[in-house]
Order: sequence, then C-alpha cells, then structure tokens
Amino acid sequence: MTLIEILGALEPYQTTIVGALGFIGVIWTLRTNARHAAAAHEREIDTRRRALRRVLAAEFRNDARALRENSERKVPPGETISVGRSERAVSNALDADIGLLDLDEIDVVMNAIISRAGMNHLLENMAVVQSNGRFVLPATAFDDFCDVASTTAKAMELAVQALEYSGDA
Repeated sequence: MTLIEILGALEPYQTTIVGALGFIGVIWTLRTNARHAAAAHEREIDTRRRALRRVLAAEFRNDARALRENSERKVPPGETISVGRSERAVSNALDADIGLLDLDEIDVVMNAIISRAGMNHLLENMAVVQSNGRFVLPATAFDDFCDVASTTAKAMELAVQALEYSGDA
C-alpha cells in the first residue's frame, strides 16, 4: 500500500482521529495545569507556614524578654507595681493559620498562648487597680507576679525553641 492509499483509507475516520488527538491534548493540558496548581498551592502553604513561625517566634521572644525584665526589677517595699497586660499584638490575626504548623509546634504554641491568657487572668485578680491595659499590683503581690511571669516567659521561650527547630523562625 502506498501513502496515498493509506490516507484514502483513513479519510472516513479523519474526524474521529482528530477528535481523539484533541481529547488527549486537552487531558494532557488539564493534568499539567493541575500539577502546576498543586505545586503553587504547596509553595503558598509553605510560605504562610514559614511566615507564621517567624511572626510567632518574634512575638514570643519579645514578650518573654519583657516578662523577664519586669520580674527582675527591684521594687521598693510598700509601693505599688504597674505592669502591662500581655497582649498578642500581631499573631492574634493568625489564629486560623496555627493549623499550618507541625503538631508538636501547635502544642507548645498553644501552651504559650494559654499561659499568657492565664497570666492576665491572674493579674486581674491580684490587681488593686486596672486601667488602660495596665495592672497596679500591691508590693506584696510582686513575688506572685514574678512566679507567673517566669512561668509564662518559660512557656514562650519553649515555643520559640520549637519554632526555631524548623529552621524557619
């Protein structure tokens, strides 16, 4: 058979052949686009995870340092002490993203967040006056403040260590 005879025999099936090749091309394109979209989504998730680790580590690091400094200061006997409420400045808006962290990281990060909330609750109970995000504590409560500040700072430092372990913080 010559080429002309082969082409003549295929002529009735021309539409079917073109349709099949077109269908294969469409499927190939869809699979390729899906792989690229999945890879882009993974990169986005990874970027958000790294950013979350850095934000949380920076916030916990700064707050832990401030708590340590507050608990190490000297207070004259009989005077009141003014301490600020420990607030989540940036990371509060990122609560929905905490699930992006590894399970071990979630555990220590949530422990630090809960420790901070517990400390604020305890300070509310110890304070003689609360105003503008500050607690005025009697000097007799300073040792209790130092204990709770140290515990909270330690929880925050452990969270920073866990976040830094990934190499992203």
